[in-house]
Amino acid sequence: MFYAFNYFLQLRKWYITKRLSKLLNSKTTPYRLLDAGCGEGQFLFPFAASRKTAFFKGIDRERSNISFCNRYAQHYGLTHILFEEIETEQLKEKELYDIILCISVLPYSKNDEVFLSCLYNAMKPGGDLLLYVPVNNHTILPFYKKIMQRYENYESVQQNQRIYHEAGLIKLLQDCNFLVTEKTKTYGFFGKLSNELLNIHLILFNAYSFLFKIIIFFSLLLFYPLILLCMLLDYTLPVRSGNGLMIVARK
Repeated sequence: MFYAFNYFLQLRKWYITKRLSKLLNSKTTPYRLLDAGCGEGQFLFPFAASRKTAFFKGIDRERSNISFCNRYAQHYGLTHILFEEIETEQLKEKELYDIILCISVLPYSKNDEVFLSCLYNAMKPGGDLLLYVPVNNHTILPFYKKIMQRYENYESVQQNQRIYHEAGLIKLLQDCNFLVTEKTKTYGFFGKLSNELLNIHLILFNAYSFLFKIIIFFSLLLFYPLILLCMLLDYTLPVRSGNGLMIVARK
């Protein structure tokens, strides 16, 4: 239910799931996939459940995420998935993976060049990296930045280290010997608007008492049709410049 619920809240998941499915279908089994910064496994488990001949591995620095993923895999008998609590910069594996997935993790790494070099070393020659990175950090609603600065949010909790722009990110990948084969811009005007409306509700929901949470909940229900419409428009219309960048890069 949680994984399905995310489809209605995370626009990036629409882009990533479609591209990852296409990438997996292009590989001959048994392939090996690594999810660097797997979180609660939302991009691993749905695909692994239907691809029993492949091998999947998730790594994450949060013990709670790894604990949850191990329990989930054990409960559903997914013996072809392995999880490890480790910082990506400490990854020592060499030429093991046909596909590496890295979704919204790079900005939180302490050393992004070491991070990407470790992923490069872990890939087989000819392997593909599916990388998704928030970029630009442009905003639409004038009070959104003030709310982000005043209240605790995901970026502050996870200690975002940097803001990327397309040219700098491409150069970083090239410096780490990756060949960028595909770029997809996401979160244009409508995507940014949907994200800001959603985040405002989530941030305020976490910031206040029970009574205010009820008000915020019903406010989100009221705004959600607009949020969903904006997500659909962003996904279907061309995005020339946005706050998200999905890249496929090859070793």
